[in-house]
Amino acid sequence: MIEEIVISALILGGLYALLSLGFSLITGVARIMNFAHGAFYMLAAYLIYSALSWGQGPAIIVSVALIIVISLVVYKLLVGPLREKEAEAALVTLALALIIQEGVKLIWGPDYKSIPYVITGYVTIMGVRVVTQKLVALFASIVCVAGLFLFIRFTKSGKATRAVTQNIEVARLVGINVSTVLMVTMAISGLLAGLAAVFFAPLSVLSPTEWTVLFQFFPVIVLGGLGSLKGSMIASFLIAFIEKTVEFTIGGGFLMQTVTFVIMLVVLLVKPTGLFGKPVMRER
Repeated sequence: MIEEIVISALILGGLYALLSLGFSLITGVARIMNFAHGAFYMLAAYLIYSALSWGQGPAIIVSVALIIVISLVVYKLLVGPLREKEAEAALVTLALALIIQEGVKLIWGPDYKSIPYVITGYVTIMGVRVVTQKLVALFASIVCVAGLFLFIRFTKSGKATRAVTQNIEVARLVGINVSTVLMVTMAISGLLAGLAAVFFAPLSVLSPTEWTVLFQFFPVIVLGGLGSLKGSMIASFLIAFIEKTVEFTIGGGFLMQTVTFVIMLVVLLVKPTGLFGKPVMRER
């Protein structure tokens, strides 16, 4: 049982890491909670499903590229103009997620859909039979997370992103193009949502309500600290281990979600900034 918990938690933690990092990135830089992030993940999965007739490789490339473009358009037309009004911007993204949900119902219908595995087959690890696609998804999430941290740490654009995260006004004063940084950040966030769909969507069925996965990993965001990339990464695997331990020992998918949301409430009461979060500067 321990082996199953560890393997399942690592795979779930990989999904949480990809999605929560994309959400935390735009939250930390633009100070906006993008509730449409889960909808981008869902939409990417449906786009891959529709483009499979072109071949799996082209379908993935085109779908991820489209999600990046959609993310940029959404930021330019909806989020950017409201960036200084955080509550209004958050509500707009939530409304957008619901609009995308209804659009998916109209285009693809309410029935469940599925995407074939990128790689088929099974492997046995520590006596546990694991679908190869799950290992590919875990490896891909590790590579994406490592790539994001290397980008933030060592590239010029990454350093500019860190500067904007710390203080937007000071970043402007030293010559950083804040608008460009915000657009790049939104593009990376969309890329992470698209890649999450590529590797993790085949592991479950698609439905128009799939975007609510956002609320499933919300305890990760709160525990790690709103806008903290390091916190999101650590909390992703921590929450995943807690959920899978509850699932395998006590049972019940709803119960494991209840436990993690209780943890989220406790964190909000005891340490609202989370494990690694810091009070947000409000300078504009």
